[in-house]
Amino acid sequence: MAPKKPRRRKKNLDLRLFVAGSSIRSLRTIDSVKQACEKHAPGHYDLTIVDIYVQPEAAIRAHIVAAPTLIRRFPKPLRMFVGEISRASDLDSDLSRLRAVGQL
Repeated sequence: MAPKKPRRRKKNLDLRLFVAGSSIRSLRTIDSVKQACEKHAPGHYDLTIVDIYVQPEAAIRAHIVAAPTLIRRFPKPLRMFVGEISRASDLDSDLSRLRAVGQL
């Protein structure tokens, strides 16, 4: 009997969230994104939070024109979510779909 090949570990979900300071809207969006990640990819995501007031050059490099903006960098294709992300958002649907097809 041939030995089983080890399962190849999938790369973590890679997200970058651009927010404008620590406003209620920013804090609510951060919380919603973290909850969606924990629901669909617990322990298998990298979330970078960028405050555009502190790091405006990062927002310029990423071509951010509004905050909050979430960029899903992996799995491909790249996807952007602009505006406040609520609990029943497009992000939740997107992550659910990725998990269903085995990308998470």
